[in-house]
Amino acid sequence: MPCSTKPEYGTGDHNQLSRKQLDNQMKMICSILKLILVVGFVFYLTSCSNKSDAKQTSQKQTQDTAKGQKFEPNNNPYLELRNMALNATPEQLVIELPKDKTKIYGVVIDWGLEEGTATLVAFMRGDASLYLSSGGGIMGGVGRENVQKAVKNFIDKSETYLRKTTKTETTPQAEKNDVKFYFLTNNGKYVGQESMTNIENNTSGWLPLFEEGNNLITEIRKSTKDKNWE
Repeated sequence: MPCSTKPEYGTGDHNQLSRKQLDNQMKMICSILKLILVVGFVFYLTSCSNKSDAKQTSQKQTQDTAKGQKFEPNNNPYLELRNMALNATPEQLVIELPKDKTKIYGVVIDWGLEEGTATLVAFMRGDASLYLSSGGGIMGGVGRENVQKAVKNFIDKSETYLRKTTKTETTPQAEKNDVKFYFLTNNGKYVGQESMTNIENNTSGWLPLFEEGNNLITEIRKSTKDKNWE
C-alpha cells in the first residue's frame, strides 16, 4: 500500500508551512517506514502483558521487512500495536504519577493518510514509535538520550493542550485528512482533533504540538540510522 504524502508534521516555521514542504517530509519518512518495523515497542509491552502471539507476529514481520517486502493485511500488527499503546497503563510502563492532579504519561497521535492511518506513540519513560496501517514502522531506541529528550519536550507540550481536549472512552482512528491527539493520563483518556487543512494553512492552534511531534520523528529517525545501536 503506497504512503500518502499529505499529512506530515510541520517544518517548525509558523509563518510558512506549505503543502509542498509537508509532502516532501512525508515522502522522506515513508521511504524509511517501508524498510523498518516497530519491534522495540512490541517487546517491552508484550513482555509486560505476556502476549507471546504478538511477539511472534512482530518477529515474522521484522524478517519480511528486512527483505523490503510489504506486509500482508492478515499479518499486519498495526492494529494490535495501536491498541496496546492506547491501553498501556502506568503500571505496565513502570511510571509513577501524582494522585492529586491529572498527568499525561503517553501521547498517541493518529493522522489520516490517503490510504490508511499513521500513528505516532510516545511515553513519559522515553519510548517513541511511528508506524503505519500499511505495515511499516520506525522505532525509537529505549535509552537513547536524544529520543528521551524529544519525548519529554513532546509530552511537556502536550500538557499545555490538555484543556483543549475532551475525555473519551473510545479511540477511533482519524478520518482522512484529520489528525487525532490522544492523551493517556492517570485520569483516563482525552482526545483532541484538527484538520490537516488548518495545519497546512497555519491557522491551527494545534500547530506547535504538531511541530513538536515532527521534532520527535526526526530524533527517532536519527536513532535508527545509528549502526551501533541494537
